[in-house]
Amino acid sequence: MDEKVKAIVTLIVTAAVNVANVLGYALDLDTWVNAALSIASVICIVWSWWHNQNITPEAQQAQLVLNQLKNEKKAMGLKEE
Repeated sequence: MDEKVKAIVTLIVTAAVNVANVLGYALDLDTWVNAALSIASVICIVWSWWHNQNITPEAQQAQLVLNQLKNEKKAMGLKEE
C-alpha cells in the first residue's frame, strides 16, 4: 500500500479516536489504525484486481481488438509500444 494512503488513513483514524475519547469512549488507537489499514489494503487489492481484469463484456471485446491490433503490428514487422 502507498505510504500516502497509510498516512491519510492513520490521520483520519487518529482524529476519530481522539474525538471518541473526548466524548467519553475509551478506544485503543493502535487497534483501530490496524483495522482501518487492513480494510484499506483489501480495498486497494480489490480495486487493483478489478482495474487490471477484463471483467465486463465491453472490456473483453476491447481486449480482443487490442490483441488483433498487436498481431497485425507483429505481422507487419512493427515494434510494439
